[in-house]
Amino acid sequence: MLKSLNRIRAAFAQASKRRRTTRELNELPTEIQKDIGWHERAELDEIRLPF
Repeated sequence: MLKSLNRIRAAFAQASKRRRTTRELNELPTEIQKDIGWHERAELDEIRLPF
């Protein structure tokens, strides 16, 4: 059971980090987003959590 809880905790931490990174990339100017190949739909294509 402890192993399962650790996996859930790790999944939440990873999802939080991913949301934070997505938010930071979305705050960049449009020109820079285009230069690095970032598009607004990136967060919609992603599964939020693995469970």
